[in-house]
Amino acid sequence: MASAPFKLSSTLLGHSNDVRAVAVTSDNGIVSASRDKTAKYWLPNGLINCAYSEVVTFKGHRHFVSSVTVLPPSQRYPLGVIVTGGNDHIICLFSVDNPLPIGKLEGHTDTVCNLSAGLNSDVLLSSSWDKTAKLWNVSTNSCETTFEGHQAAVWAVIQLNNGNVVTGGADKNIIIWDKSGSQLQTLTGHTDCVRGLAVLNSEIFLSVANDASIKQWTILGDCVNTFYGHTNYIYSVCIDKSVNNGSFITSGEDSTIRYWQGGENTQTISLPAQSVWSVACLSNGDIVAGTSEGVVRVFTQDPERFADEAALKTFENEVNAAAAASNQEIGGVKVSDLPGREVLYEPGKNEGQTKLIRDGTVVQCYSWSASEGKWNKVGDVLGSSGGSQATSGKTLYEGKEYDFVFSVDIEDGKPPLKLPYNLTEDPWHAAQTFIHKNNLSQMFLDQVANFIIKNSGVGALSMAAPTPGYEDPFTGGSRYVPGSNTQSSMDSGGNADPFTGGSSYTTSTLATNRPKVEDIPPFTPQTSYLRFDVANLPAILKKIKEFNTKTGDGIQRVDENSLDDIIKLADEGRVDQHTIDVLFKLLEWPHDIVFPVLDILRLAIRHQSINTLICSKELSPKLIKLLETFINQNNTIKTNQMLALRVLTNMFNHETGEALALQNQQQFLSTVSNFQTDDSKTQVALATVILNYCVAFQKHNDLKGLESITNAVLSLIPNLTDNEAYFRLLVAAGTIIYSNQSIKPLIQRLNANQQFKLKVNNICQLNNKTGSDVFKLTICAKQINNALSESI
Repeated sequence: MASAPFKLSSTLLGHSNDVRAVAVTSDNGIVSASRDKTAKYWLPNGLINCAYSEVVTFKGHRHFVSSVTVLPPSQRYPLGVIVTGGNDHIICLFSVDNPLPIGKLEGHTDTVCNLSAGLNSDVLLSSSWDKTAKLWNVSTNSCETTFEGHQAAVWAVIQLNNGNVVTGGADKNIIIWDKSGSQLQTLTGHTDCVRGLAVLNSEIFLSVANDASIKQWTILGDCVNTFYGHTNYIYSVCIDKSVNNGSFITSGEDSTIRYWQGGENTQTISLPAQSVWSVACLSNGDIVAGTSEGVVRVFTQDPERFADEAALKTFENEVNAAAAASNQEIGGVKVSDLPGREVLYEPGKNEGQTKLIRDGTVVQCYSWSASEGKWNKVGDVLGSSGGSQATSGKTLYEGKEYDFVFSVDIEDGKPPLKLPYNLTEDPWHAAQTFIHKNNLSQMFLDQVANFIIKNSGVGALSMAAPTPGYEDPFTGGSRYVPGSNTQSSMDSGGNADPFTGGSSYTTSTLATNRPKVEDIPPFTPQTSYLRFDVANLPAILKKIKEFNTKTGDGIQRVDENSLDDIIKLADEGRVDQHTIDVLFKLLEWPHDIVFPVLDILRLAIRHQSINTLICSKELSPKLIKLLETFINQNNTIKTNQMLALRVLTNMFNHETGEALALQNQQQFLSTVSNFQTDDSKTQVALATVILNYCVAFQKHNDLKGLESITNAVLSLIPNLTDNEAYFRLLVAAGTIIYSNQSIKPLIQRLNANQQFKLKVNNICQLNNKTGSDVFKLTICAKQINNALSESI
């Protein structure tokens, strides 16, 4: 006989990030663990029969909380213990009446991803990404056994009724151990990571895996059943102990909770969240689920505990919206195929790298900030291309349908601005409309247009050339101004915040409540090369074609098809000898019109194939002579100096260019160290060259080279006026300080240089609430000041 259907009972709101794990207490309380670094204890409020109230928020982890369990009362802990495991490798013990840890267990060397109670009230089991599981005695806060044998992360651990311990891992194996840590049996059968385990009865336990299967095993290691029903990874399994018929519950990446009776999936509950990370069963038979939305939900079969009709209707609408979103596309990619928020816990590879993620039914764009070590939200992508709003995700905004409507936070505490865009529009036209409508500075036009191109998936080369808006400083012609974006990035061109005008290292908002210096990870040592990527290729092409038509007096013109190929060098990295020959021919143009070609060289050399060719033995002499000519202090055209420095900066990003830069370090470092300029873009480029050389010398353990960097920092810092340039030079200094104790003499030189110390001290005194660029500069200066003080 089929049981009554489950319906929503209660929705518990309070976490600000994924609820990664849930557990229950004997009095039908709920404990939830979240990636917001907290766990929460909830109890039925007694006022409304289906509602829960938050009793206490447990804080003690430095990073996200990934696992939770509840231990029953014991002699040492008469109220029982709530146990959490975190990404900080720590296990915290909490009492229900104290928000702070009453004990900590340390021993794992990576994320503690699963916890479970042992047979005795003082026994705790833990498993970790460090490939081990552990058995702890919480009365003595000691680890009694470490289980080592898996070849990858151990995702789950339980203790059987006979005292043996079972673990499941990312190596697809299940291992049965005795309490002393000896392997008794290795069980195979799953074809992907084993994610969850549960004891069904004294003879049977269950396993669930990323292969979307549930397996039933005897305690002797025989697989007696395999169940299918989920359509994606299964993350969690729990036993319904309110009935004595072997019923159990599972949850997974297919947005569902599934109830199983007699091996049959008797009910499927759909949720408006892609990932249902964890399920637990209350003693009254209700089901608790933690999801990627940051929400805890309770489901019940008891009509007296059903949510009211309004809440049920809201939940139904949310589920339907999520189902519709699963078929929605953005830029030709299904929303359901986009990763969840969990990908934001992996660091980005390059400054300004962007990711689209799905958060429930919403698609969001994030950008990586290397200086902060985190992903910053750019905005929500509220629509996508297609036919109608109902069927294909087109978004209705102010009475019109758009392929994209970006919701962009321009400042903390203020509502986001809507940036609508259709794929048929010129991004510059859409950007100009947005700027006028919101009374933003005209200087943000290129940044907004590049933001649209980057996040709508439109290729820059397919865009029509933008209409004139800025004047060229040399000809008074079109609006292409080389270096108009002073920012650099480590990889992406869409990294500059288009609304604050902040540089590529800055945050995207000007926070009013700044974190403490000690809470901010050090900006140094820098271990990856920086790059200048921001570009307006259509405008560059237009400028080159304009100059090409005006060449004369013995200067050979280039056919327009070849010019189109030149742009492809920058955009796509396509390389052929003819196009490279044309590029070097254009680099022979007079100095007053060569700047757009230098910009192409700066972009092209980012690509490995072109970097290898241009920096090869055959062409490298030409390149070095060219850079020496334009970087020369006596060169009166500042734009060419700045662009040549950016070319040198971008050379480092591939092995051949790095080697060439190192071969010619003496002349380049000598030039940039003594450079004096009041142009902020050139100052930033100078500091970035020095920083990249510093990274290279550290990478190759070149102590003599690091000594040259120390000389360069001490020589150049008195001549700077730009905050971003100061910041990058301080990062170079910090890289020397933090990288290797064997260069203590260089640290002592920095410490002994009064001019350097005075400059750092002055920067420390700046008002760091005036802007994010000043904030990061003062924090970096304070970190360096502290490091220098500690070295004395």
